[in-house]
Amino acid sequence: MRILIPTVILLTLVSIFPKVPFNTLYVEIRKERYEGDPELLKRHKDNIDKLDLYVSYQKIWVNVDENSYLMIEEPAEGNNIIEKNGKLKFENRHYTLDYGLNFAWDGTNVEGEKIFDNYTTDVPNYEFYKAKLVKKVKVTVGDRIKRKAHIYRYKFFDPTDQDETDAYVNEIKNSDMPEEDKNVEVQAALGALEKKAIKYTEWIWVDMDAETKMFLRKYETSVDVRTVYEITKLVVNEPLKKGIFEDTLSKFKIKKVKG
Repeated sequence: MRILIPTVILLTLVSIFPKVPFNTLYVEIRKERYEGDPELLKRHKDNIDKLDLYVSYQKIWVNVDENSYLMIEEPAEGNNIIEKNGKLKFENRHYTLDYGLNFAWDGTNVEGEKIFDNYTTDVPNYEFYKAKLVKKVKVTVGDRIKRKAHIYRYKFFDPTDQDETDAYVNEIKNSDMPEEDKNVEVQAALGALEKKAIKYTEWIWVDMDAETKMFLRKYETSVDVRTVYEITKLVVNEPLKKGIFEDTLSKFKIKKVKG
């Protein structure tokens, strides 16, 4: 027999067991983008003089109870590959902040434009993509505090690449090619898809032996680019600047993204 839980009780349970063990969060992140030879990227810190490096800084404000999230990214001096940009989730709307055009692009109704963060969503990235726990460690980040962390790894495949590869593999399997040739073609297609995958490694913060569902460090690696996210400041459960979400949005003209 199914047990039906009244909505009021369900909402109460949700509020008792938050997605993360804090109500508010302010975090500053140093973002380093390395470009160059894939082999050199594997040890980017040792090969920094042989790679192109672009630095930017992110500031993130989070109100978990209100499901509100704001990220603003600004390039460091000499970083000419990005412009100031941002993401804002407020009152169940998802905006991309375009500082050049002064538009807040509302992508709420477009799946690919929705903001998927580790702080206010039901399923963080590393869980959504079925990440594998690699190691339990202690890590010191920019604020010089050593914290427990679980290292997870996962991959992201572009949906278009995935669909095209699946269609090609099915075509090969259903063809009249010799079985040995089929296997060669299929493996080649899957190998090509694997090379295009974006690979992630995340150090997920563990506090009081519970995962907070937020990263302390993250690597995002494609074929010839590795982006490193490193926490430099972390403040939890302190009042955020009053009106930070609505005041930020008020400075932009809202434009809807057409799906």
